[in-house]
Amino acid sequence: MSPLPITIVLPSYARPHLLARTLPAALAQEVAELLIVDDGSPEPLAPTVAAIAGADPRVQVVRLAANRGSSGARNAGIAAARQPFVLCVDDDALLGTGYARTLHDHLLAAGADAAAGRRLWLADGETATQALATRRRRVSGDALLDRRNFWFDDEALADADTPVPFATAIMLARRDWLLRVPYDETRYRHGGFREETDVQVALVAAGARLIACPHAACFNLSKREMGRAGGQRRGRVLRYEWDVLRNDARFRAKHFAALKGPLGCAPGATPWLGALHHYFGFRLPSKLRHLLGRGDR
Repeated sequence: MSPLPITIVLPSYARPHLLARTLPAALAQEVAELLIVDDGSPEPLAPTVAAIAGADPRVQVVRLAANRGSSGARNAGIAAARQPFVLCVDDDALLGTGYARTLHDHLLAAGADAAAGRRLWLADGETATQALATRRRRVSGDALLDRRNFWFDDEALADADTPVPFATAIMLARRDWLLRVPYDETRYRHGGFREETDVQVALVAAGARLIACPHAACFNLSKREMGRAGGQRRGRVLRYEWDVLRNDARFRAKHFAALKGPLGCAPGATPWLGALHHYFGFRLPSKLRHLLGRGDR
């Protein structure tokens, strides 16, 4: 079977321990090209990639001279990609079996321009197989979205592919669309919160068609397994929480007219009021429920 016309773009910063865990799942996808974007890590990631990928001719490391953040690293990978479709993958995400093929097939069948699957958040010691067996909660397509808090129900099962203005972050898209509507490298440079929602909303506002595909699943590693080294948070809890609030306000300001109009969302009376409502009315209660062991949205 011929490889899919897809380039996987996988940015990473100073987290070789995560590449050792997640790169094999990316290598197992039936894609034509894999670009590992080393986002200016202090120690080059190429030796880690070579040890995992061996002589796989599909794999190339793109090393950036300076750290650009995950949005900049994605854009660099998209620019270097040689396939008509790009699958943007995080270094802390395990792709499920056939993730790329399922999204590609469903994207073409729906006449869509981008597609994202389910993302299940693994508990400590939980396997992907166990997560799939236990996360069977079904919702209607419309219930996947909270259009006020811009939250997508990553783990829920819907009955069919659903057109949406935003979805999970691990997204397959036509490369020409991502060249026209790139990831924003300035607004979300710190913390990264909203950077994936931003590009998805921008794509849909520009006329692209995004679908949420419940038939494909990927898995986010547990926080303990991810650790605090590398990545974007880098252990700065209070700074990250401020970045969450600020980035949300910036996101709402950037897309205010489209969100309130054709996309049918509720960004708030003003961007900052909407962001404050999200933070204190949604994010903090959600974190408290999680800490108290009462579940998390």
